[in-house]
Amino acid sequence: MRSRLRLALATACAVGLMSAPSALAAGATTPVAPSPLSPELQRQIADAGAQGVAVGEERLNADCPGVATRGVSAAGCIVAPYGCTANFIYTDGASKYVGTARHCVDRVGQEVTMQVDTTTLVTVGAVAKMSSGEDEPGNDFAIIKIDPAVAAKWGVNPAVPGVGGPNGIYTGCGPTAVTHYGHGYGAAVAQGKPEGGLATNWNNDGFGWTGAGAPGDSGSPVLTADGKAAGDFTHLIVDLGTYPGSTLAGTRITKILQHTGVSLVNANGTSTGAASTNCR
Repeated sequence: MRSRLRLALATACAVGLMSAPSALAAGATTPVAPSPLSPELQRQIADAGAQGVAVGEERLNADCPGVATRGVSAAGCIVAPYGCTANFIYTDGASKYVGTARHCVDRVGQEVTMQVDTTTLVTVGAVAKMSSGEDEPGNDFAIIKIDPAVAAKWGVNPAVPGVGGPNGIYTGCGPTAVTHYGHGYGAAVAQGKPEGGLATNWNNDGFGWTGAGAPGDSGSPVLTADGKAAGDFTHLIVDLGTYPGSTLAGTRITKILQHTGVSLVNANGTSTGAASTNCR
């Protein structure tokens, strides 16, 4: 099935994606942005621990456009190792995790830096699990174990800003309206606002929908119109095979939960465990 997958860059995002990090496979159309942080600043942030480092608000408005919810938040802005967006908050009953796309990180154990309020950057934790390095729709996810000290100081917020939810997971196969909130930038979308679309392609591992995205949106949460978690946003695509008519794609939440062994934390603090799908 995957041999039919043909990825092509959406024209409106071509210029931005030319600056994607070399860690990505040649020709991959994953909407990631280079990290805006210098190696020196990344070291300062890591050394500061849970306290973090305050930077100019005007800088974060450029590097992390959109709403800045306090704490380690669903749809939060990731600034290192690459410029991406977090998706949902997860738990294994003992620890909390925040998700993103696999291509937004390099390895298990790597530290990840996020915005935790309007002026502060914090190393929130390290990559605990991630999918294999194939970087294709349906196989592109990672979870970061949140440092308990960071959680205690800043809090953990499972609600998606501007969209609401999640309140459970979507396990269906039929066409449904979806929305996502990302911190991407560029001509294709306005900065830091929800984007909507129609998902018509539901596989058991990946899903595709028609919508808009930009560099920096990678990893962002995708939800159905009624607030169910659908999965993450990982690819800008034009595909006449597996995802006919779709312009965006990602990994289904059902696969993420099954392969990481965690549960989704809903906006109200309850959790939803893994479930299977019967699509294709």
